[in-house]
Amino acid sequence: MDLQSLVILVVAAVVTVVAALSVFPLLRRAGVVDVPSHRSSHSLSTVRGGGIAVGCGITVATLIAIVWSVTEHGVFGVGSILLPIGFLVLTWCYSAIGMADDLDSLRPAGRLVGQFVLALLFGATIAMISTQGIAHVLAFAVIGVSTVNAVNFIDGLNGYVTEWTIITAGWFAFVGSWIGENDIALLAVALAGAAVGFLPFNLGRAKAFLGDTGSYGIGAAVFALAVWLFVEGVPIVVIVAPMIFVFFDVGLTLVLRLFRGENILLPHREHIYQRIQQAGWPHSSVSVFHASLCVLACIMAVPTLLSGNTATTYPAHVFWVVLLALYALLPMWLRRRAQKEVATA
Repeated sequence: MDLQSLVILVVAAVVTVVAALSVFPLLRRAGVVDVPSHRSSHSLSTVRGGGIAVGCGITVATLIAIVWSVTEHGVFGVGSILLPIGFLVLTWCYSAIGMADDLDSLRPAGRLVGQFVLALLFGATIAMISTQGIAHVLAFAVIGVSTVNAVNFIDGLNGYVTEWTIITAGWFAFVGSWIGENDIALLAVALAGAAVGFLPFNLGRAKAFLGDTGSYGIGAAVFALAVWLFVEGVPIVVIVAPMIFVFFDVGLTLVLRLFRGENILLPHREHIYQRIQQAGWPHSSVSVFHASLCVLACIMAVPTLLSGNTATTYPAHVFWVVLLALYALLPMWLRRRAQKEVATA
């Protein structure tokens, strides 16, 4: 890690901590708290909207990266500010939708429309400055909405999304640096740093939750970085590596609920990670387990990053199936083990 990346990482983390210490008391006094319900995995009222602090960390770190670039490259560095500015605008627009929901629940249809319009505008902007066509614009919009909501759906355990964000952003920073895209790498470092700064507030007996503000903002940031990596020619397998378990969990849960005839718009506690926690694992263990699987998935994608999609890299992709099966079957195994322990007690 070079000096610039280290500075961006530290600034993002420190600003997030300072913002958290300043904003969280205000949110609690304003009544922006998550009250436990039948679908909650926590038992105490906790401040939500912690994503504001994460957004502040990302913003300040990104602005420093912009100033650094212009100072270092002069007028030639001006062109590189378009990427980070678009990144910040998209992230804060999604965070604004999330904050509106944190303050006063929005209707699902309204949220989806707002999310789709933002993703569509972002996709159109990418198409104008690259070789992507209309089909890609529509695909980007669908992927954007899917990613943002998937991140929101998995934000149900202390540290879960925060740790996943650190892994995902760290991986994107590595990939961006590897292909020589320093701007993408620095934005990913800013995201990782902000998540590092928020993590202490979200572990153990969490002092704050990301809320929709944070999960939407993080989802948008990950979406933006993923699209930019795709435009730069990075193989899809490499991009999806840290996100495969998120999409698998959300997708499988959605299909199973549809198959059972349930209303998929209603809150629930049926995601794989939630069932693992219900089977007896504490929040921290589930979060670390998921983060470890994501790290393994990224390691399996390294051959593809180095050589592209070739016959020699396919075995690594197959190993993902083993990891996904392990993840999906763990809740069942834990329940059966618990039942056997009760029966023999």
